[in-house]
Formats: sequence, structure tokens, C-alpha cells
Amino acid sequence: MIKRKVLIVITTDFVPYGGLTTVMMNYYRAMNKENLQIDFASTNDPCDELKQELVQNGSKYFDLGSRKHSPIHYLKKLATVLKKEKYDVIHVNGNSSTMAMELVTAKLVGVPSRIAHIHTTRSKYPYANVVLHPIFATSYTTALAVSKQAGDWLYRKNYTLLNNAINTNKYKFNAEVREIIRKKYELTGKFVIGNVGKLNPPKNHIHLLQTFTEYSKQDENAMLVIAGGGELEQQLKAKAAELGVASKVIFLGMYSDIAGILQAFDAFVFPSLFEGLGLAIIEAQAAGLPCIASTAVPQETNVTPYISYLDLDSDAAAWADKIAETKVQVLNTDRLSISEKARGCIREHGYEICCEAEKLEKIYRGI
Repeated sequence: MIKRKVLIVITTDFVPYGGLTTVMMNYYRAMNKENLQIDFASTNDPCDELKQELVQNGSKYFDLGSRKHSPIHYLKKLATVLKKEKYDVIHVNGNSSTMAMELVTAKLVGVPSRIAHIHTTRSKYPYANVVLHPIFATSYTTALAVSKQAGDWLYRKNYTLLNNAINTNKYKFNAEVREIIRKKYELTGKFVIGNVGKLNPPKNHIHLLQTFTEYSKQDENAMLVIAGGGELEQQLKAKAAELGVASKVIFLGMYSDIAGILQAFDAFVFPSLFEGLGLAIIEAQAAGLPCIASTAVPQETNVTPYISYLDLDSDAAAWADKIAETKVQVLNTDRLSISEKARGCIREHGYEICCEAEKLEKIYRGI
């Protein structure tokens, strides 16, 4: 059988921690790739670990250069790759109508199947999003969205939901891993509030720090651990110092072992201003963590009994009180049992990667 050739384009950097790369690598790893040639293209030269994984699976990677600073060069390189490799499918993953750049290029080159895949509910470049939307709307043949909220925002209608799914077994609670990581970061005996996400404005870490400051007033054993790096790292460290909690906040930076660090947490707090879905909070639930999210996070994340939502208009004291309630629950529950039940719920809601990967595989094959 002749192989179908697919190029997955990541419009942000191709990195081993978080974001669009993690989502698409989850699918790639779980998919039946027989008679499919699946390659990747993005804006940077990735780490050796990711490149080796692709090569070992018979895939290619193309560094297109900076999308933001050299868009003409970026699109010329994309066009060259598409012409040379003769792809049947291009799958563009992005956060706005600016995906028209890649999709129109693919259309002009003659790629027959062009997939747009939206991963958020708001654009960092709202003007460009509005201006490009009419062009974008005519550039794709298949529309995918991570949530109804994201799909309604960008496409308005006629799109397919593809859940940001995970390998639930990877996040099963592990007491040994928990102990090792807590010892490593001197967290033994502490009540650890955790967060996973890039340090950029939509993740709303300032609110998280204010909430933690309030909560720490009533719990001297509280610690806050943030896994993620980004543009606001120094600003957030300065804010922690200003609030007087710097000694109780650990910034891990870019962190690849998310399944591991989740074991070390006792609660997960996620006050995002907006999310396409919020994959991190699905992962946290799978690890048996009680989760507190903002009401701006899509309701598709409400997949277990162990998540609650608070409005961002509620002050830090209200969020702190919610954490205090959560601590009582944590002290009276069996984490392994909770993780087992949560992972079952996640699978029932369609967030098990093997099932969702099969859906995407069928799209690639044109079934």
C-alpha cells in the first residue's frame, strides 16, 4: 500500500515540555503509523531527545526558522518542503487565524488535505486574527478544535472536536516517586500547592501568588511549586519577594517530567485567564490531585469529581479558603484510590490518548 504523507506544523517552538508539541507528540506516540509517513516542521532546531525520537520512528523534522521575525523566509521554506516531499496532508496547529499563512501556502502548492487545529480561545494578536479570518476560512479542508469553546471562537461552526488526550497510565499515583521528588526539593512534611504552565500572562500566575500568600497565612507548612518557564519568570520571582513568600515558592523552570512532579503535589491550582482546554488540569486529575480552576477554563475539563471552579472576580482570600477546604479532603482520602477512579472517569470522557489518536489517524488516512 502507498504511504500517505503527513506534515504536522507546530506554529510555536518544538520543545519537550508543554504546549502544542506535547499535545501532538502524545498523538504521534499513540498512533498506528503503518503506511503513514508523519513528519514535523516548526520554528526552531529542537533538542536531541526529540529529534532522535522522530528519527527512530522514521520521521523527518524541518526547521522553518522564525515565524514571527522572518515570516517570508519561513513560508518560502515551508513551500519548498511541501513541494519536495509531496505531502498528502498538512496539519497546522496554532492559536488563531494566522494559521492562514501555512494553510494558504499549502493550498497554493497543491496539498489536497489541509487541517487547521485550534488550541486556544483567544489570540495574542487580535487584530491580525480578525483581518486574516476571511482568508483563513477558505484555506482549510478540515477544522479541528480542542474544545467547544475554542471551536466556536475560531470556526463558529462545522468543526470536529479532538480532545487533548493523555496516556492515563503514565499519571497513575506513585508513592515512591512522590517521596523521591519531595525529598529532592525539601518538601517532606509540607502541604504542596502546585501549578504547571508556561510563565506567560494567560496563565495568571500573579493571581496564583496572591492566593498562595493569603493561604500561607493560615498554613505555615504550605509551599507553592510552579513547573514552567517563560517570559514572566523574573517578574514573578520579584512579585513573590514583594509578597514576602519567596522562601516558600519554588520555580522549577522548564520541566519535562510533568507526570513525576504531579506526584509531589497535594493540590493543583489553575487560575488561567483563558485556555483552549487546559491539558495540565486533566493530567493533574489523573494523578489523583484535587484541582481548583478558574471559571475561564473550559468545562470540558470537568471530567472527575475532584475538580472545582472559582470565578476570577473572587478575591485571593476566597481562593485561599477553597484551598483550605481542599486540604481537609486531602488528609482524609487515599490518593491511589482517587487516582484510579479519576483515570477511569477521564477515559469515559474521551481523554484516553489511544482512542483519540485513532480518530486523528482516520482523518489522516482520509477515512
